[in-house]
Amino acid sequence: MLLHILKLIKTQRRSNTWVFIELLVVFVLLWYAVDRMTMSRITQAQPMGYSFENVYKVTLAVRPSTSASYITYEQGSQGAGEDFMRIIRQLETHPDVQVVGLANEASMPHTYMSNSDTYFQETDSLYRNAFDFSVTPDYFRVFDIHTADGGSPDELASAIQEGILLSEPMAMKCFSSTQVDGRELLILQDDTLRYRVKGVTQAVKREEFSQPPSIVFKEMKERSILRMSEQELGKMQICFRVRPGAAAESASEYAVRFKKEMKHRLAAGNFWLANVQYYPDVRTNYLETSMNTSGGKLDIAVNIFLLINVFLAVIGTFWFRVNRRRNELGLRMAVGSSRRRLQQLLIGEGLMILTITAVPALLICVNVAFAGLLSTEVMEVTVGRLLLVSLLTWLLLAVIITLAIWYPSRKAARLEPAEALHYE
Repeated sequence: MLLHILKLIKTQRRSNTWVFIELLVVFVLLWYAVDRMTMSRITQAQPMGYSFENVYKVTLAVRPSTSASYITYEQGSQGAGEDFMRIIRQLETHPDVQVVGLANEASMPHTYMSNSDTYFQETDSLYRNAFDFSVTPDYFRVFDIHTADGGSPDELASAIQEGILLSEPMAMKCFSSTQVDGRELLILQDDTLRYRVKGVTQAVKREEFSQPPSIVFKEMKERSILRMSEQELGKMQICFRVRPGAAAESASEYAVRFKKEMKHRLAAGNFWLANVQYYPDVRTNYLETSMNTSGGKLDIAVNIFLLINVFLAVIGTFWFRVNRRRNELGLRMAVGSSRRRLQQLLIGEGLMILTITAVPALLICVNVAFAGLLSTEVMEVTVGRLLLVSLLTWLLLAVIITLAIWYPSRKAARLEPAEALHYE
């Protein structure tokens, strides 16, 4: 049958020319869209590196200076920091609380804030940009962040007290290895500062729609917290992990109950408890307003629109093509061709046209790839990536063509011999 299909395609090459051109354009456009969708799905499927189960966020508010009960601290006093730390100690004593972690606003997952620096090694002149995360050691225990080789959060909590920690992407970018204990990095803004690397965390993502970035973790020491102003302390991010099974109700209901229970205990100086949120709820609120989420939804909508147009165009083309050949199909029925074999012939012919068209289409796609028009953020452009995307594109078009041919060929195969001869 294969040779017969090739002979049919050769015989009808003039009438098939526009089919080949249409499929060539469709294949290239769909190939590019499939690559984008595949890279997007791979990104979303990658683990965050954070665990949000049993994690809650505490928000403190600062009493305005116009308030009658506002407390004015002496200039240079650490009173605000001491009141803030008093609240943290109260939070740590709650029987449900397992551990409490602190970080500045730019060091949290699902946040719009960011803080970055440029680092380099003394032995080379290559500069690497990285996000700066300022956190307390218990931050790793709260979010259950592990080392690059699978070690416990306790190892990271101990290591950050001796130096800086790098995320796995940053370690690979700087040293091409995660075994970097004792190596040094300098900061571009002040090359007199030398940071000794004491550990590497697993890759962590700031949100679902982005790749794990390069991160440098630095310890936020208590003495630096004590010297902060009220405004800085009011922006401090406080998260805690509760013990498993501590919440008998739903997590959101537990957050409401916890806030009511701790409202008076988590107040000192000008600080008072404003809110307690289950961290997955924080994540949900962020994703609802994130530009990356909107961009991802728009990308999906555009790809669906493209897919619908490809589906309609290909179905229309092959539907018309099958109906135009009813006389030929009728004659085949009249001389004894079975209905099933007739459908197999038409579907096989359509798939063969697709396969032949895929050869020049893939040459164009390869040139698109080597022209640098494909994103390399998720993975480099490799032969494996090109083969995967090409196979997915071929399979998608093969399904569409099969559906486009199946129904009209089924109707044509039901022709009675007398009606078939009438068409001839």
